[in-house]
Amino acid sequence: MISDGIGQGKQAGLTWSSLPPGQVFVAGTLAASLLSLGLALRGLTRQPIWLDEAYAIAVASQPFPAIARSLADESGPPLYYWVLHGFIALFGDGPAAVRVLSVLFGVLLVPATALLGRRLAGRRAGLAAAWVIAASPMAVQFSQETRMYTLLPLLTALTVERLAAVVQKGGRGRIAAYALLLSAVWYTHNWGLLLLPGLAAGALLLAAASPPRADPAGGGGVGDRPLSGALFDWLLGTAAALLIYAPWMPVLRSQAGALSYLFIGMVQKLPAWQLPFRSLVLFGSGVGTTGGEARSLLPGAGGILVAVGWGCLILAALHDARLRRAGLALLVMTATPLAAAAVYGALWRPIYLVGRYEVMVLPLLVVLVTGGAAAILRRRAFVVLVAVWVAMLSALSLGYTARPQRRFPEPALAERLAPALRDGDRVMFTGLYRAAMEYHLRRAGVRLEAASFPPDVADHLGWFYDGLYALDDAGLAAAARAACPAPGRRTWVVATGTATCRLLLEQLSACARITSPFAGLGPPASVLLLAESPGPRPPS
Repeated sequence: MISDGIGQGKQAGLTWSSLPPGQVFVAGTLAASLLSLGLALRGLTRQPIWLDEAYAIAVASQPFPAIARSLADESGPPLYYWVLHGFIALFGDGPAAVRVLSVLFGVLLVPATALLGRRLAGRRAGLAAAWVIAASPMAVQFSQETRMYTLLPLLTALTVERLAAVVQKGGRGRIAAYALLLSAVWYTHNWGLLLLPGLAAGALLLAAASPPRADPAGGGGVGDRPLSGALFDWLLGTAAALLIYAPWMPVLRSQAGALSYLFIGMVQKLPAWQLPFRSLVLFGSGVGTTGGEARSLLPGAGGILVAVGWGCLILAALHDARLRRAGLALLVMTATPLAAAAVYGALWRPIYLVGRYEVMVLPLLVVLVTGGAAAILRRRAFVVLVAVWVAMLSALSLGYTARPQRRFPEPALAERLAPALRDGDRVMFTGLYRAAMEYHLRRAGVRLEAASFPPDVADHLGWFYDGLYALDDAGLAAAARAACPAPGRRTWVVATGTATCRLLLEQLSACARITSPFAGLGPPASVLLLAESPGPRPPS
């Protein structure tokens, strides 16, 4: 049964005042949203725009029709970049402006999670879920990054809530909303496709739930709808979503053959079977990746203990007869994408980067866990647990946002290079320096001729693999020679230790004098090399 998941006398909601339960739910959700906003805004610009963010800005800054086409060699769909494109047009591409969009999605995730919880586990669980996800360090972290990782769980929570509404009540408006939201998930991230089998199982479990008794607390229920009608409506909505998504499928096939996912295999060394369990630790008390390792913010075994606690609350939700089918549906919809990604990565190619893509199912798991807590605790004990829980998560989030978590070389390199650039200078980027350095140079007001080596790296600024290139390729050597500066001109090289960079420098040394103007400053400035062609400098 889809119901409140709580016993007699526990269905009145959080009555912290004389307000009716519905108004308490709205007020409590609003307060949780304000907590989310405050946590996300604190330290929003404490660290500079880094590679992944700069790549997102570069994609979104293209002309609108070019955005989708530019993603054929990448690993994601265009919806987030389309939205970011409009946001940049309105507010610019400063660090605060581009990150505020993720803050907005993160704040909206709070009421979306509350609505999902209210429908599937009742008001108490829904309101508690809103507070827990508002303070979640992982949600706060991704609210501060110019990426799609708060839009993705937002759309997922709304999709599952509408799925339950379709199964419960049907109706063309609910079916249309479910179809649009599901297709939006797929257009936001390719991991959204992994939701589909879980949604199918979840729809079956929800549709098979017994009709509930009257629920004064406003919990969900399937009413008296026949199983066949509920499943037909779900199939209709899913078919409509697939039809909306169909134009992107040729690009998805192109991305499936691209090499952009190889970096996951380079940085992700955990065995496939451990990946979902590590994600549970992060959901409970951790943060994802900003170029470093995903980790729990609790010392010692604290993260594992919190994850075990979450597991116990999941079992409590499944044990409660009134919450069992809804709990099973949430568990299946949470676990299926994680298990599918782990299996796919083990058998074919790595797609599971712990601490990033799985944030998609965070709101589903939070609702399941708070539903379990509501099922076993009386009102006062439940309120105390949630208060302590949210306080702990808030403290972890505040500690995380108090200082930069990682230093990135690109801002320092851009600051050093910008005053040295002259009109007509070319900057040749190797490795993965270009996206972030070009962003910071342009923000400094510098005009430059930017180029990449190897040249095709300009088409996929978010990934690079030196081993893909044959050093005896005549075309690659010709491209290196083409980088030689014209008489009196200069080419700056942002150098790496890669074999392709060494090839570039070998070819440049045959036509130009190469110096290291900032060698005395040490790293990272020492990677800035200057190639100058002999001959007079042309008149400006």
